[in-house]
Amino acid sequence: MTEQRFVDRVRHDRRRRIKRIALAVLALVVMVTLGWLIWFSSVLAVRGVDVEGQTTLKRSQILRAADVPTGRPLARVDLTAIESRVAALERVESVDVSRSWPHTVAIDVVERKAIIVSNVAGAIRGIDREGIDFRSYSSAPSKLVEATISVTDPERALETRRSVARVVDLVTRREPTLRRQLQSVSAASKDSIELDLTSGRTVVWGSAAKGERKLEVLRSLLRIDATRYDVSAPDQPTTRQ
Repeated sequence: MTEQRFVDRVRHDRRRRIKRIALAVLALVVMVTLGWLIWFSSVLAVRGVDVEGQTTLKRSQILRAADVPTGRPLARVDLTAIESRVAALERVESVDVSRSWPHTVAIDVVERKAIIVSNVAGAIRGIDREGIDFRSYSSAPSKLVEATISVTDPERALETRRSVARVVDLVTRREPTLRRQLQSVSAASKDSIELDLTSGRTVVWGSAAKGERKLEVLRSLLRIDATRYDVSAPDQPTTRQ
């Protein structure tokens, strides 16, 4: 190798090293700049909140509970904390909070749906499919079935409300005709549910178990002129005049 070629080779290697160093420095600068823009600057700060899914709650109620820190960099907003605050609203069944770049926090709520109403501690309360009483009414809505639940122990009362709500929900979804005849429900425990129908008829339902089978049996049983229909043991149903 000639001396000139050796010098050229050294210069070429030096330029390559300088180029690599320059690219590394540039990449670092870009990363630091992006990190500053995302985590510390106001360029990507929260400027608005989108709320979706509410039905009975007002948007202002959700925003007040969410307490989203407007002006804070979106990347530094604690979404879990916002979810916890919104989830604490008694009408909220679930909530999902996410970032909508570049400036928005998105809140998507699913509200509880009342299946029955019942007197809870002297108040008329709407109860969802899980047995949770989550809202009060000044009077029982005509579209909801009123349930009399004579259980005082809180844990057993919750279980009983859940069972009653699931039975009513099943009847509502699968047997609209029967639902129109359903006037009220009573239960002394989760295993002793009774349906009060029009014309003074009573259905002894029992527990919420085997609901589909009980409905199937009850369809045939209601063709019999009786005042009391017992499907608590659906494979051995009975009627009484």
